[in-house]
Amino acid sequence: MKKWAISFFSFCLFTFFISQVTFAQEEMNELEGTLSKLSQSAASKYVSPIVSGFGANLNSGWVHRAPSSKIFGVDIELGFVFMGTMMGDDAKSFSTNGTFKFTKKQAEDLIRNVITPDQATRDALIQKIIDTNFDVNISGPTIVGSKTESVVVDFREDVINGYTIPQQKIDTKVTGYLEDLSVLPLFAPQFTIGTVYGTTASFRFLPSIEIQDLGKFSYFGFGLQHNPSMFIPVPIPLDVSVAFFTQSLKVGDIFDASATTFGLYASKQFGPGALSVTPYAGLAFESSSIKIKYNQVISNPANPSQDLELPVEFELEGENSARFVLGASFKLALISINADYSMSTYNSFSVGLGLAF
Repeated sequence: MKKWAISFFSFCLFTFFISQVTFAQEEMNELEGTLSKLSQSAASKYVSPIVSGFGANLNSGWVHRAPSSKIFGVDIELGFVFMGTMMGDDAKSFSTNGTFKFTKKQAEDLIRNVITPDQATRDALIQKIIDTNFDVNISGPTIVGSKTESVVVDFREDVINGYTIPQQKIDTKVTGYLEDLSVLPLFAPQFTIGTVYGTTASFRFLPSIEIQDLGKFSYFGFGLQHNPSMFIPVPIPLDVSVAFFTQSLKVGDIFDASATTFGLYASKQFGPGALSVTPYAGLAFESSSIKIKYNQVISNPANPSQDLELPVEFELEGENSARFVLGASFKLALISINADYSMSTYNSFSVGLGLAF
């Protein structure tokens, strides 16, 4: 029975890993193409919701009970965690002021109604627009917004090379990439081992793999949870713990994420170890950031067959700084199941399934 359960669990874990890496390859390839149409100021606002959502996911699901208050004990759990962060309506659109470089096609649209004496003058006007960083307003759907709407650049009236270019809106053709997403999902395998002086160690790890056209995919997380009650002479009615976790995820050169969380937790087991339920609650403080690198593609009028690539690189911080967690874990023989809900700037939930020994 135990061998069958472990084999089945390993098969599920492998299947989820392969499907997630395949999804990441397809999504990241398309995302890089989408970002290539945006300037840094536009792209930072466009991806901002998933920075907070992704950070909230990474910091979810680590804790579902306090460690035993023992000097030494066998406490091993192998499982995987599903996380989801809620994307509210306010996360699905943005408006910001920033700089923007127009492509040749966009420059042609800007001067469509401008009368020039000859084509050479017109080409010089187009080139001047392409070479200029304009202060503009940029608005539209974020990465989790609607696919029926586009990010637009509001060009203010300006005089260029002696010609007045009227105020107008230019469509970037960038829509809500994740199509009005309500929940941002994530999956991670997790391994926990203990207990030594009331302390357990947890790991999240995916083997490094090369993703075509993107580079190497890597993910690692580590943390400790400690129950200080073993050093307190007075009995405590609840199991309590302090916990710290940190992790990083990288996809090629375009995407580099990190997250850290520190929290105080309490839990109480009801029932024997092989058939029990353990409610838990916690208050955690967290941070997350994502570095994004890509090339903004600009048309090259001097050589139409070769586009110019403008390097763009920026780092964004997640909005979540603290969260309150409520959940429960269930034990049935070797099977461990837990679920919790976190309340923060971006609310999130996690569900875990594992084998516990």
